Amino acid sequence: MGTIWMDAHCHLSDSAFDNDREALYAELLANDIHGLVLAGTDPEDWQKQSALTLPAPLRIAKVFGIHPWNVDDMTPTELSRAVDQLEKSLGECHGLGEMGLDYYRAKTTEERAKHKLWFDRQLELAKGRDHPLILHIVKAHHDSIPQLKRHQKSFRGLIHSFWAHPDVARSYIDMGFLLSIPPRIMKEDPHQILKLLDPESLVFETDTPFKNASGDIMKPVLIHPMLEYIAAARGEALDIAVARQARLLSNLFPILKG
Repeated sequence: MGTIWMDAHCHLSDSAFDNDREALYAELLANDIHGLVLAGTDPEDWQKQSALTLPAPLRIAKVFGIHPWNVDDMTPTELSRAVDQLEKSLGECHGLGEMGLDYYRAKTTEERAKHKLWFDRQLELAKGRDHPLILHIVKAHHDSIPQLKRHQKSFRGLIHSFWAHPDVARSYIDMGFLLSIPPRIMKEDPHQILKLLDPESLVFETDTPFKNASGDIMKPVLIHPMLEYIAAARGEALDIAVARQARLLSNLFPILKG
């Protein structure tokens, strides 16, 4: 067995993979990608995650939550039912999310209040439980950090697609979160994330599927060039970067341990 690679955030249950799922699994295993953290979006997605049949030794961390984009599209009644279903499904998943605030999408005071309300409802479910969180925070750190602190709980988990100033990063790190860095790090690092932040606080994600500039659907094997780039940028051996990623993610989600 080669070095074990892991992806900190992807949507393996997405319909983009429905037509070639077995080929996708074979590709993951051929590239020694044995661990993936999934991210939930709505009840339908949670069901799809639970229905995935994976060949050994491929392992996934199932994460259930209501994505802020889905909050936009659901009525209060639908959201209440979804939160009730989420509470009943806690025994079936390994984490909660992705949940949070997206102020790029939510522009008005009313839209942002709706995001905050249903983010809060999901945070309440996390109290008294050991489920790691996956948080989706876009242009809203000034609201999300105080909202997390108001719960007076030592949360842990991942800040999905983190892209902000190191001072913001340290606020999340101090609360017990890891920062999950997106593929754009291979093109730019304006906040000097790799230079200024402790490698033990960073993991890397593909957030696949998405289409690249050529219209090709990107897959979790994108984690290979990502970690190769990170290792070179840090001047460290590739196996160190890959092993660190696997250790941090499997410590957070023990289901990923081989």
